[in-house]
Amino acid sequence: MSSKSQLMTRLRRNPIIRTVMYPIVSLERQWNLYKYSKSIDSEYFERQHNKYSGKRCFIIGNGPSLTPEDLDRIKDEYSFASNKIYHIFDKTSWRPSFFLCMDNNVIASEIENIKHIGTCPKYINIMASKYGREEHENIWYICPKGKFHIRQYDVQVDDLSDDISKYVAVVQTVTVIAIQIAIYMGFSEIYLLGVDNSYAKSIDKDGKLHIDRSVKSDYFAGMKPAPGEANAGISVQYIDAVNYAYELARKFAKSHGVKIFNATRGGKLEVFERVDFDTLFAAQEGESSC
Repeated sequence: MSSKSQLMTRLRRNPIIRTVMYPIVSLERQWNLYKYSKSIDSEYFERQHNKYSGKRCFIIGNGPSLTPEDLDRIKDEYSFASNKIYHIFDKTSWRPSFFLCMDNNVIASEIENIKHIGTCPKYINIMASKYGREEHENIWYICPKGKFHIRQYDVQVDDLSDDISKYVAVVQTVTVIAIQIAIYMGFSEIYLLGVDNSYAKSIDKDGKLHIDRSVKSDYFAGMKPAPGEANAGISVQYIDAVNYAYELARKFAKSHGVKIFNATRGGKLEVFERVDFDTLFAAQEGESSC
């Protein structure tokens, strides 16, 4: 990171500056929500409400436990995937039913890859609208909403979104954003796969850095670095905010009559009930062998 970028980061995190900017940013966000409510993207998501009522889906994380072999087994299932998942495409015939990317840094470096993922709907942060879209790219912009927190690392939200045609609540993990979308679309059972929730480096709500030397990589094998990155295997996560978001998602799903199961092989996410991934297909595989 350049010295100029480091300076800008420090300024953005300064509590005094954030306090001064609070009313300006709040007004800007309200205006953006209003404009979005009048957009074709908002109309599109209205049409998706409860479209998949009663069905099950898989939400794919990019953790180190994710394997091409497991993805092959869900190629006929509904699935959500995100960010740089396409780096595993050369090892599996599986493709996601829906693709999601909300991280502006990922979008900036990967927009051309994102546009050419395939024919599945691509749900992208509306901040990416400056890159444009063609009809064949099947890109739909989604509007994020979050609080402007004075303390940069304390980024908890009060609740998730009941209506993603208006906004999706911003949290520190794309998995919980996918959960909001899946629930709105009517899926009644959600299975998490590759959501390890284990990080080599993490920052707590007080800004303290934690290092877990037992974690060698945050991502599945084969993940490639973005241009300018030295390593795609290690990132820094706001761990308290992530764990809070998962707990919020568990309560949100329960209030909507939706069941979330963690089918990840290993990992450190214990908020959701664990299920053995292999048992989810036992009946189907038994029938096919007859």
